[in-house]
Amino acid sequence: MKTALGIAALFGLFMLALSAGRLWLSPDQLLVSLRAGPEEDVLLWHLRMPRALAGLFIGAGLGLAGAVFQSLLRNSLASPDIIGVSQGAALGGVAAQLAGVVTMLGALSGGVLATALIFVLSLSRRAGLDPRRLILYGIGVGITCSAALSILLIRAGDAAAGQAMAWLAGSLNAMGWQEVQIAALALVVGALVLLPASHSLDRLEFGDDPARGWGLAIHRLRPLLLLSAALLASAMVALAGTFSFVAFVSGPLARKMGRGQVSLVAAAACGSGLVTLADIATRIFAPSALMPAGIYTSLIGAPLLVLILHKKVTRDQI
Repeated sequence: MKTALGIAALFGLFMLALSAGRLWLSPDQLLVSLRAGPEEDVLLWHLRMPRALAGLFIGAGLGLAGAVFQSLLRNSLASPDIIGVSQGAALGGVAAQLAGVVTMLGALSGGVLATALIFVLSLSRRAGLDPRRLILYGIGVGITCSAALSILLIRAGDAAAGQAMAWLAGSLNAMGWQEVQIAALALVVGALVLLPASHSLDRLEFGDDPARGWGLAIHRLRPLLLLSAALLASAMVALAGTFSFVAFVSGPLARKMGRGQVSLVAAAACGSGLVTLADIATRIFAPSALMPAGIYTSLIGAPLLVLILHKKVTRDQI
């Protein structure tokens, strides 16, 4: 029942994203536009459709990556946008913009380098990739990348800094069919690696020793899944900038819906819903300005996270 309701809600948000804008489409007008096809309806098929699909795919990738990080490291703070992965991608993307290089390439490289540095620092001779060290070093790398990013923005000219800030906030304004294809490809590749590991993630949450008793090769499984999730998050940041709180809140929200169980598909759906809802908000509250959707993911995601944590704390105290 919950799955059906979730699918219906996500479909409803997608249809609303196709309808919303300075020129609203009624259900009848939307149906006519969908039937007309891309050659006859430019507004729907060349502007709103790729934007809405990109929001779904990017949100799903961030939600999936965040849930994998939190489950593998058994910590709700272990999200790509908290432990340095997204900050590295953001730094690489802005550096590429200022250097005149392709932003996507720079962001992906920055995310990969930040992840590699965190992994190297977190390696332990006895335990391999230590989750606690990874979180602490990741936060440190994230703060360092944020400081370096501030230096770049201060030294850049007003125009370049403004363009970089708009990208950093996370925006779907410039999404086209090429970006949709890249986002879909990254999501499919990431899902093929991460989704089959759902059962292993359930077992890892009981601790490393029980997981080893069940025959899991933790020293190989954890680095592989973390690296895959980090690459997926970096790819999504490279496409559209940083959408704050999406990766962070999707996992806890999915757990709340699934009564505490790990559900990567539900986390991906929550991420899609958050980004789509934020993009709809940009077109409702600022249709002419088209504010970055990342601003609204923070406004939506932060209260959700506070509510989830408040309920958890209240339940633990009872």
